[in-house]
Amino acid sequence: MEKKITLFFIILITAFCYPQNKNGVQFVRKNANSPEAKADLEAMNTAFKKMREMGCEKGLSWYYQGAIHNIPPVINGKNNLCPEYQTMKDKLWAWSDCTHDRSVNASLNFLLWHRMYIWYLEKIVRELSGKKDFALPYWNYGSIEKTDNFMAEPIRDKSGSLYIASRYSILNNGQSILPGQVNQIQLSLNELKTNPSFTGNAGFSENLEQAPHGFMHNLIGGGYAKPSESYYNEIYQKQNFSGLMANVPSAGFDPVFWLHHSMIDRIWESWDVSIYGQRPTLEQLKANPWPYEFIAPNGDHITYTMEEVYNIVFNLDYKYDTLLYGSKAPVLAGKGPKGESAKKAVSFQDSKEKVIWEQKIGKPIEGTGFTHKVASNFAQNTNKIFKSAVNAKIVLNLDVVVYKEPKDYYTVYLRYPGKEDEYVGTMTFFGVTHEHGTGENHELAETGVKLNFSYYISDDLSKSDVNFDIIIKKTGQGDAKVTLEKISVAQIN
Repeated sequence: MEKKITLFFIILITAFCYPQNKNGVQFVRKNANSPEAKADLEAMNTAFKKMREMGCEKGLSWYYQGAIHNIPPVINGKNNLCPEYQTMKDKLWAWSDCTHDRSVNASLNFLLWHRMYIWYLEKIVRELSGKKDFALPYWNYGSIEKTDNFMAEPIRDKSGSLYIASRYSILNNGQSILPGQVNQIQLSLNELKTNPSFTGNAGFSENLEQAPHGFMHNLIGGGYAKPSESYYNEIYQKQNFSGLMANVPSAGFDPVFWLHHSMIDRIWESWDVSIYGQRPTLEQLKANPWPYEFIAPNGDHITYTMEEVYNIVFNLDYKYDTLLYGSKAPVLAGKGPKGESAKKAVSFQDSKEKVIWEQKIGKPIEGTGFTHKVASNFAQNTNKIFKSAVNAKIVLNLDVVVYKEPKDYYTVYLRYPGKEDEYVGTMTFFGVTHEHGTGENHELAETGVKLNFSYYISDDLSKSDVNFDIIIKKTGQGDAKVTLEKISVAQIN
């Protein structure tokens, strides 16, 4: 009872000390490739050295912290890193809590849970490094500054505690993310900027989780390497496997995970404080809860209610040195810089979806890509709805089936005659086998797994009855079959 009362007062004090206007900000997260972040990366290296030396049963250890995200259900052979863990029946408190199962609850809590997860790691690093103003650096991938697209040197230093061998070789060898991959990240970042909803299949959270989040997990873990690469995955203890970051159960053990998720959090914060940013309601979160369990720097087990989580994630004690989208401060009232209506504190929520048209396809997406012609009545009906409603929210739905986790990604465009292709979104498949069960080679059930990818296309449509194409381009040389079952276009009320 005493502990609960103490926790209540901690939360209450936090609410007063760290209001949404950021007046209570104490810490600044910096670009990992900037000189200003050097001391933070050194502190992180110091802390991780101590964390790696701790037994895996210790809550502050590298292994325990990685396992809070997830852990393989079975370790191949005797677990050399953690003798206490062999199968899921051995998992310790708060292990395998991450939000990667594609349920409504997981999707709604994805950004919030990961914000809390890395926030606690930040506290632990402060304690173990002695750097009291430590703030978790972010990897600013997708930047127009080429130097930002390199993995920060301390992360790839083989003599340091932040190095993992099972990563995309060009990154560990000090080369930049390839130009085509950088362009892919930039496309997804630009599309996220104007997303009108936090929730829903086409919402900001779901699409950010796909790209650049899932894209970068697979990229760092070698999934998009050409020629293909395989590694010894030290968490699974398997040879000829994908890298730590490419698998949900091993991703949290790679120290670059924390810089990656600091960037994901920065993207969210940039959107949240922009004129487009929206939020889930507390009522939604309470109706779709998730376990929030973490280890405090003193080793205590901390469990949060959804009310406590909501208060913390929207009343931060940190900020970023810069934000995307030209965002600088919250816009909660009045007008934006160009006269746009300011964002509302409560999100537009996906509610009713009215199908405008749908068409069954039932064809695999070949290496040459896929083109679907939207002609005649379908094009006219789409345009009729688009023009008839003010701020019409039109969504493109792609229903696919996969039978093995693809090592490829698929970029979706709209094409109008005589115009450049309009980027719509990216289909990535990070975590598909984790969500639905996997065999030795990331195999899925014989019936496959049905997935839905949804994208707002209102800002991509042309106000005319002209026919247009839906284009899907495949990138990669994987052998996993992705079957496009159905295409539909719908209006969200």
